[in-house]
Formats: sequence, C-alpha cells, structure tokens
Amino acid sequence: MIQEQRARYINPLTDFGFKKIFGDEEIMRDFLNDIIEPESPIMQITFMDKEMPAETKYERGVIYDMRCMLESGEEVIVEMQNRGQDYFRDRICYYMARALSVQGERGDNEWKFRLHPVYGIFFMNFRLKENEKEESTSTGISHVALANVGTGKMFSDKLQMWLIELPRYRRMSEADCKTNKDYWLYTLTHMETMIQNIPFQNQKPIFHKLENMADMAELTPEERNYYQVSLDSYRTNLAVMEHERNVGRAEGRAEGRAEGRAEGRAEGRAEGRAEGESLGYKRAMDAAINGMRARGMRDDVIAEILGMDIAQMG
Repeated sequence: MIQEQRARYINPLTDFGFKKIFGDEEIMRDFLNDIIEPESPIMQITFMDKEMPAETKYERGVIYDMRCMLESGEEVIVEMQNRGQDYFRDRICYYMARALSVQGERGDNEWKFRLHPVYGIFFMNFRLKENEKEESTSTGISHVALANVGTGKMFSDKLQMWLIELPRYRRMSEADCKTNKDYWLYTLTHMETMIQNIPFQNQKPIFHKLENMADMAELTPEERNYYQVSLDSYRTNLAVMEHERNVGRAEGRAEGRAEGRAEGRAEGRAEGRAEGESLGYKRAMDAAINGMRARGMRDDVIAEILGMDIAQMG
C-alpha cells in the first residue's frame, strides 16, 4: 500500500487532481493536440462554463468536468469516469448531443444548421465489457465517430469521441511507451506512485510544468485539504468496485454449483445480491460524506466532488 507521507505527486485521477492539471490552459492544449491530432496544431483554447443549464423546466441540465473551445470554434468536453455505470454510452452520447444542440441559436433566421464539431474525451478507470478479452497489446483508446455502416467511411465529423481505458496503461512499463499518447497516459496512471522525476520530459517539455503542478510540496494548505477529501472519495469508489467484483465472482461460483435449482430461488439470490450491493455502496458513500463534513466541507462542495445532488446526501 502507498504510504501517504511518501507520496510525491497528487493522483490525477481524483476530482481535485484532474481539474488542477487539466485546468491549466497550456497543459490542456498540449494534451488535446496529442489525443485529437488535428490537421493544424491547436494554438489557443478558452475554458467555458462547466454547467449547461436546461433550456426549459422539463429538461435536465448538464455539468461537465472540463469544457473548452478551440480557436476555430470546435468544442471539447473532457470527462473523468472512475466508476462504471449502467447506460454509460447513453450518458456520454447525451452529453455530446446537448453540446451540439445549443449551437442552433434561437431567433437567428440566417442559421442554416452549419455546426462546429464537438469532441468528447472520456477517461475511464475501468474496462469496457466488450473489450475485456482483447489482447493487452491493443490500443487503450477507442476513436468513435459517425460512419457509414456499409463503407466504413466517415459520415460526419461533427461528433467525435475518444474513449480512454486507463487500466490498459497500468500494465505498461516506461520502455513500452513509444508515442505522445503513451507518454501522457502512462504518466497519468502511474503518477501517484512515482518517487523520481516524471519521465519523458525530454520528449514532452510540458511535463516539466506538469511535474511542478503535481508536486505535493507545492500545494497550499487549502489545496491539501481539498485533495485529501478528493482522495478519500476516489479510494472509497475503488473499494466499492472491488467489493462488488468479489461478490459477483463468489456468487457466480455459488450459482454454478447450484445450477438446476428452482427459478424462484435463483430470482431470490439475484434480488438479494442487488440489495446487498446497493446497501454496501450507500454505506461507503455515507462514510465519505460524513468524513468530508467532519473536515468542515460545505454540502455543495461535497456534492460536486462525489458527482451527486445535494438532495441525495441526506
């Protein structure tokens, strides 16, 4: 286990670490150039309001992790998802569609549906289920766009997503890293455990700045407090996911041995498992909320860190 007092760098996968690092315009610009690989390098980005309110009372608002605009008009959404969830693909499609739909300015009679592209970059601290059995040598980035099913040719470049499966990069060594994407994603997934200087600084000069920003010694007392709360939440989520995986494996073996029993008993086990997992997650989240409140954190700040509504906190 990592000893807290020996950690040299913040964990960039926490809410605090992610927003501190990618909230820097220079770092974000360099990262986007390497991931998107535009025809012309991105020279300037402008950070936008992360909240997109609902247009009517019947719609839902959206709060993004990071949202920015490129100088040529493209919008980029960058999200960190540490825990898998039902309808994950539907959620990110909804996020992308909302960003695209607001380009139709009301009252503009000259608008003829010309759209600026919307790009989505989604960090996933889990594996997509259909990719779990793929060879470990395959890329951990899925580039998704609207294409013609018959020909495979792109139909429109207005909606594009890059899905980044971080667990693939945990198995990599420094020697395995050959591309700028590798340098970024290896560093982000291993940063918390690094005790030496961040690698690849010769290949990526921006990593000098990344190292300084991520250095625990450079945090203010207030930033340390926010980081500790964010780290507690991150570790709670990981513990809950590991518990659910262990429960699922154990119950899968038990159900295999009990194959052939009555359907009613099988349904009872499924319902009990679902209730148990839900209760375990609630207890873990309650513990995280109580811990943050004990540190004097406001409920609105806690809700943003945990990605939940204040009304859910109790």
